[in-house]
Amino acid sequence: MTADVSLQADACVTPGALLKAERERQGLGEREVADRLNMMPGYVAILERNDYQALRSPAFARGYVKAYGRLLALDVDELLSLF
Repeated sequence: MTADVSLQADACVTPGALLKAERERQGLGEREVADRLNMMPGYVAILERNDYQALRSPAFARGYVKAYGRLLALDVDELLSLF
């Protein structure tokens, strides 16, 4: 678990904020993450904005958040509890 995930106690923390902070900490670009996860190019930004309505369905959004969290080695259970 990273320090960013431990911020979950703060009510303002969202899955997108955690994902973005960890992606930037690891020095990854949005396009690189999208390529690694075989996502459409804009999906990373959508997930980081928590704009799940822009995706096909809540099930897809949840799956994308889970896959993105795994890629970044975040605690997926804690991440999804914020979803």
